[in-house]
Amino acid sequence: MPELPDVEMTRCDLKRWLVGAIVTAADTEDARLSRPESPRAFAHALVGRSFEHVERRGKWLRLDLDDGGKVFSHLGMTGGWVRVAVGAAVVRFERARIDVALHGRAFSVRYVDARRFGRLLAVREDLADWNALGPDPFADGIDIGRFSQALAKGRRAVKEIIMDQRVFAGIGNILATEGLWTARIDPRSSGNALLLPTDARAIARGLRRAIARELADRKRYTDGRADSFFVYGRAGQPCPRCSTRLSSVVLGGRTTVFCRGCQVRRRPRASQSDA
Repeated sequence: MPELPDVEMTRCDLKRWLVGAIVTAADTEDARLSRPESPRAFAHALVGRSFEHVERRGKWLRLDLDDGGKVFSHLGMTGGWVRVAVGAAVVRFERARIDVALHGRAFSVRYVDARRFGRLLAVREDLADWNALGPDPFADGIDIGRFSQALAKGRRAVKEIIMDQRVFAGIGNILATEGLWTARIDPRSSGNALLLPTDARAIARGLRRAIARELADRKRYTDGRADSFFVYGRAGQPCPRCSTRLSSVVLGGRTTVFCRGCQVRRRPRASQSDA
C-alpha cells in the first residue's frame, strides 16, 4: 500500500507534469473512483482549467485549479499516476485520463489502480477526510509535546497510535514497523506506559529516518525495485542489529515484524487512567 514516501514522489511527478498545464480532455468511467460525484462531473470540472498547485497531506493529494476547484487523489492500495502520449492505448488498470497541454507540448496523465480502492474527486471545497488529518511528519515536522499527549491518552499499542491518521498523516505499516525498530521500542507497548517524552523523541527520530530512507530508495530505484527494509516483511530472519530471530504479531489488523531481543516492551501501569 502506498505510504508517505510513495505519495510524496507522486506529488513531485504531478507537480512537474501538471502545474501550469491546461486540461484539454478528461475522462473516467469508474463511478466507484469518483463517488459521490459522477464521472461526467469530473470531466466537466477539469476541461479548460489549468493546474496551479499540487499539495500532499499524508496519503492524500490535492491539485488546485485556476478557478478555485480542487482535485483530490488517494492512491488506495494499488493506485498510481503515469505519463504517456495523448494517443497512447489504454494503460493496464487505467481508471482515469487527463490530457493536457504544457509549454506547447501535449501529453496524457493516467490514473491506474488494480484493486480500485483509490479515490479521485473534483470538488469545490476541501474534503472532510483531508481536514481530519493530523500533522504530516515530513511536511510539518513532529511536535514532541503534541505527540507525547497522544501517546499518554490510552492503552492502545504504540504502533496503532502512530498509524492513526489523526496523530500522523501518512504513517502506514511499513514506516511504523521500521521506525519502532530504529527506536528500539516494541510495537506492542502501550502508549500510556512509554517513558515520555524520551520515548516520543526516540520514535520521532525513528520515523524521520524511515521516511528519509524510503524517499531515498524511491529516488534511487525508479524501476520498482524492492526496498531493502531492516525488518518489515522479514519475520523469521535474524535481526540486523542483535541477530535475534525476528517475530511477527497482528496489531490493528496489520502484520507487524519486530525483535524480541532489542525492542523493549513497556507495559501499562495499573494505577494509570485511560482518560
